Amino acid sequence: MKTLQTYTLNTLEINDNSLALREDSAASAALMNFSHSTRMTLHADLPVPDAYKIMEAENCQINYVVNDHHELLGIVSRNWLSSDNLMKYTDKSHGPSFWSVFDLMLPIAELPAVSEAQLQDFSVIDVLETFRSIQRDFLLVLDANGQMRGLLSAEDIIARLQHTPTFRDKGGEVLAILRQLRESHGLEPLQVVNS
Repeated sequence: MKTLQTYTLNTLEINDNSLALREDSAASAALMNFSHSTRMTLHADLPVPDAYKIMEAENCQINYVVNDHHELLGIVSRNWLSSDNLMKYTDKSHGPSFWSVFDLMLPIAELPAVSEAQLQDFSVIDVLETFRSIQRDFLLVLDANGQMRGLLSAEDIIARLQHTPTFRDKGGEVLAILRQLRESHGLEPLQVVNS
């Protein structure tokens, strides 16, 4: 197995890709390309219940979060905003209606990044192995000029696989490995950073 080299940086737009994947598909096939669609943005100050309704109406799983100057601050998953997930963080005085998208987003500076050129020599299973080894669910993809090209999402890849893959050298199923990582790091169902 190969593991992608990761690094972090600071600035994303996401365009869902619904094509089916195989374990041996090129890693570039799993890329969620960035687009310039404004419907994919949520303002950082938007209350969580409103943001969830917007994402649900658009059937969108991941949005990016911007400030008043349209600067990218991070990403947010619809699962992170769901009432089931929020119940883990509520108390009597501060319920979900007091939280903004900013409180639950994953800041862009905390996303590991990989080079788009690396994806040419890697398969989908290699990307999943990278997620497992770095214990993260997202990777930014940068082009040769350091510009963001897209996002790799563990959940998106798993959902798009035609069958459940296995790590040949680990002897376990990808879903079981990701589930174990999420449970051991308190990331169930996905990582919520700023709560």
